[in-house]
Amino acid sequence: MALPLGAIQLAVVSFIASTLSITALGLRLWSRHILRQSLHFNDYMAIVAMVFTAGAVSVFLAAGFAAGLGVHLQDIMRTDPGLFALHLRLFVPAQLLWAAANTSVKFSILSLYTTIFPERRFQLICYGTMAISLAYLVSVIVEAFALCKPVQYSWDKSIQGGTCTGENLAYLVAGITNLVIDAFIVSLPMPKLFGLQMSLSKKVGVAGMFSLGALICVLSLLRVLWLWNWDLTDMTYTVTPGAIYSVLEPTLGVVNACLPVIRPSLQRIFGKGTLNWTKKDPDGSDASQTFGSCQRHTLTGGKDAKHGDFVRLADDISLSNIRAAPNHPRNLAERDAIRVNREWTVDHSLPGGRSDRI
Repeated sequence: MALPLGAIQLAVVSFIASTLSITALGLRLWSRHILRQSLHFNDYMAIVAMVFTAGAVSVFLAAGFAAGLGVHLQDIMRTDPGLFALHLRLFVPAQLLWAAANTSVKFSILSLYTTIFPERRFQLICYGTMAISLAYLVSVIVEAFALCKPVQYSWDKSIQGGTCTGENLAYLVAGITNLVIDAFIVSLPMPKLFGLQMSLSKKVGVAGMFSLGALICVLSLLRVLWLWNWDLTDMTYTVTPGAIYSVLEPTLGVVNACLPVIRPSLQRIFGKGTLNWTKKDPDGSDASQTFGSCQRHTLTGGKDAKHGDFVRLADDISLSNIRAAPNHPRNLAERDAIRVNREWTVDHSLPGGRSDRI
């Protein structure tokens, strides 16, 4: 039997989106190698997200090629009821892998935020959002096994006396929750980014790197609208749009997580001018730091970013608190301490070209 149109559409979208996500992750890891940096938590979470995404895409493709996705349920039940049974068995792992992939993407992005923006309050918000995302994943896992009694009825509708309650509502609430979390994560760094000392055009460009997540939010919204109208009585046919959205969300999510840190690899391929946000603005000030090396640099945009006795700026040289040792060490251990002798020279320019030096 020829593949239905829905299965073909799903296959095309899966191939393109998976290629983009794998390429983005490869560029991310290459950028770390170029900068001679070890992998950080946000990198590992991007890798984990790609693994879960590959699993989810594989399950959806299996449903398209071998489990009747895109075919009307009544046609399946008339010709080969076994396809519907296989479709249901694939639905549960697809749901879980999709949720795990999206949660891993959220963790990667939020962890990157905490690296770029070191303000304590901002970091606490990011950690709190991670906790909410983890709770969401747990809720999806519970949802997958708690809606039907007995549990096996979720994937085996041949069980006599089995029932499922509130499936549409549960899926809809989960979709709305995912949308709200995505929208919050996308908007979270925008005040910080637009607070950077750079021209408006550069601010828009840098924000654009972080805003592919807006497209993810659109996909999440489309998925919520689909869930609102999903006809479970013909689920093998009506699931096609949802399957496509569920493939695009995590795959483009991986791209979104990797985009801010792949500049070094893109410059290696296309030249030094690629995504160069560190050029001087017309007023002579630095536009921003390189996001690909955010583990070595710090971006802050205001007076809240205080560390110790100074305000940390976006400099190439990391600043540190230095404690001056007494002129005469009290014990032998202090003899190895660093001493700092400070002198001040003040020039007073006077009329007539004369100057006094103190």
